[in-house]
Amino acid sequence: MNLEEHAIVLHNNDNVAIAKKDFNKIKLGARFALKDISKNEYLYQYGYPFAKSLGIKKDELIGLENTLSEIPESIHQNFIKPPLTKYSQKYKNKTFLGYKRDNGQVGTRNYIAIIPTSMCASEVSNQVAAHFNTKEILNTYKNIDGVVSLAHTEGCGCGAGSQINRTMEVLKGFALHSNVAAVLFIDLGCEQTSYSVMHSYINKHIDNNQKPIEWVTIQDSGGINKTIQKSISIVSNFLEPVNNHKREPLSISHLTLGTECGSSDRFSGITANPLIGAVADKIIYAKGKAILSEIPEMLGVYDMFFKRFASLEVAEKFQNAVNWYLDISKKLSVDISNNVVPKNKSGGLINSYIKSLGSVMKGGTTTIEDVIEYAHPIRKNGLSIMQGPGNDLESVTGLVSSGANMVCFSTGHGTITGSAITPVIKVSSNSETFNHLSEDMDFDAGRLLEKENLDNLSEELLEKVINIASGEKTWSEQWNQKQFQIWTAGKLTL
Repeated sequence: MNLEEHAIVLHNNDNVAIAKKDFNKIKLGARFALKDISKNEYLYQYGYPFAKSLGIKKDELIGLENTLSEIPESIHQNFIKPPLTKYSQKYKNKTFLGYKRDNGQVGTRNYIAIIPTSMCASEVSNQVAAHFNTKEILNTYKNIDGVVSLAHTEGCGCGAGSQINRTMEVLKGFALHSNVAAVLFIDLGCEQTSYSVMHSYINKHIDNNQKPIEWVTIQDSGGINKTIQKSISIVSNFLEPVNNHKREPLSISHLTLGTECGSSDRFSGITANPLIGAVADKIIYAKGKAILSEIPEMLGVYDMFFKRFASLEVAEKFQNAVNWYLDISKKLSVDISNNVVPKNKSGGLINSYIKSLGSVMKGGTTTIEDVIEYAHPIRKNGLSIMQGPGNDLESVTGLVSSGANMVCFSTGHGTITGSAITPVIKVSSNSETFNHLSEDMDFDAGRLLEKENLDNLSEELLEKVINIASGEKTWSEQWNQKQFQIWTAGKLTL
């Protein structure tokens, strides 16, 4: 048998392969042993262990029945600083049509944001935004992508502290985001995130922000109707100046790519995730930024990452982020491996370790420059890891709050998650899903299973990213999928 024709081996040290077509009794996508694997010997993929054998014969299928979900403990004595990421003029010379803001930020979209400071003001915020999202207004102001309401369920009804701080951090991140040109905050007046609290918090974080930010309090304005009318008047005054923002050619070094995966299958870590990782690398080669998150899906990857951390301090930050999840799951008697859902298992992801090894491929290969808290601003060029859950909506919201002005989202079975203010590009791991969900998937990574080359296909996806950053609509944008969900502090979301 010609192994290369029938299966994929991801690393020279692997003792497991993945079938890329049906052959003999092995089905498409199944993992099988390349040799006899003795009991207690580790199974390897991507060159790293993901399970322990219970005794497996050559060509035998790999499953829950013949493996244990165990990997060796990571032990590192000496840290060697990785080589500096090499920048490339080839990629720095690539441009997209973006919105250059007065404070130096660069946006890929041009929104007006209506931001309720709490759940109490959220429906009023929705009603104000709905007034402006008509064909008549959007056709008149063609440079405005929309008036978006960031309705949510937080801001009160809880103790002061981390939950309130998390909410304010996310709202601040969206208000000061490069894709937002003007902001109206609406508060009820008595909540923990009322005007006096939120206004003070925002002002502490504004350095050279020059976008218009206005405030309306429902209780002070005389109730719902008067608040809506006052808000409509304020937003109406935003329209002309926001519409005056024009796209101009700018280096892709101004892109910050958020990376996400959801509803993964057996090919997500083989096609879509490595493809997104290759695009993240190329944006970083241009001196841009990328963010990798979903900490619960990074179990067992410390060995893989160790040679990439910029410093021991960054390595410790990463371990602390993982330990937070391990600690809280232990306190709540929750098995953190539950992030492997039935669709994952049926798709060949038999445990959290193999899922993690495939998941982090979307972070590419460059140096890990920093580890940041959920929704906090990305500080450094290059790749950063953000603390955060695997939950699609909460994770994408955190990535955008941290500054992502583009998101690449890999999926195996298909997911429809978008973002309130940032384009989300759906990258299908297989051609079947791409064709079946042809009005939801933006890019087919399944072609890597045929004769497509990773570098060539990543160049094609990079051009897709550039076109969408320049104004082409993603499918989630066309279907108005503007999801926004804050990860509640202390919530064990996998």
